Amino acid sequence: MPETATPTPLSELLIALRADKKMNRYTLEQRSGVNHTNIRRIETGEISDITPALMQRLADALDVDVEQFYEAHWKTTGRPLPSLPTYFRTKYKKLTTKQIQQVEQLVESMQKDNDRRDS
Repeated sequence: MPETATPTPLSELLIALRADKKMNRYTLEQRSGVNHTNIRRIETGEISDITPALMQRLADALDVDVEQFYEAHWKTTGRPLPSLPTYFRTKYKKLTTKQIQQVEQLVESMQKDNDRRDS
């Protein structure tokens, strides 16, 4: 492991999931399309900021919910979770853009109602 790399919640999650599935990096590469070298770099903490699309590819290949990767990424980088439309596009692939907009409007309406109640 390079001296600058440090294990992160994201790296620990990927290592644990891969071990749980008894999958080596090469098999994960074949299933996800993510190069085994990049998988190693994520596992060592050398790479800690990955895209939602990459998280989804790894989650699909490991047959786990992408939310685990979102949470680990947030704990690793301190960056907010993906936007609601990105989350719904990733999690619920069959939803149309219009349906995602409706969900977003519903959530915004609920938030406004909560804000009114709190004031």
